[in-house]
Amino acid sequence: MSATARRWFEYHHLVTFGDTNTAGSVYFAKYIAWQGECREKLLAQFYPEFAQDLKHGFGMTTEFVHQDFFSEATLFTQLLIRLSVTTLTRSRIEFEFEFIREHDGQLLGHGRQAVIWTNAQHRPSLMPDKLYDATASYFGLTES
Repeated sequence: MSATARRWFEYHHLVTFGDTNTAGSVYFAKYIAWQGECREKLLAQFYPEFAQDLKHGFGMTTEFVHQDFFSEATLFTQLLIRLSVTTLTRSRIEFEFEFIREHDGQLLGHGRQAVIWTNAQHRPSLMPDKLYDATASYFGLTES
């Protein structure tokens, strides 16, 4: 499936001391962590059953992750982290992320990642229908 019109899931994050170095600049690795947090907040909203799936050995394996940086975030910056799904198959989701400084709307970074749904043997498998259907519906994805 591919997107017909871009829709975003949004997560607001205040940069705190745990996100920064002693100069108050955000660690680059935090952007990757925030990709995961945003993805998990999406799962909590659309598919809270994911927590039970993990207990039974199912889950998601990251296929790739990428992050571009355009400008720096610093201590107490209020960020808008936006997530969109660019590709959805029965076993794989590809995400796109934007990191925006809220007070001026500046795009600070852009990221991408793909995850593969895995079974208890850690092999690719079909994701639950509920997760697939909710993702497709929310992001306006259609068969390509």
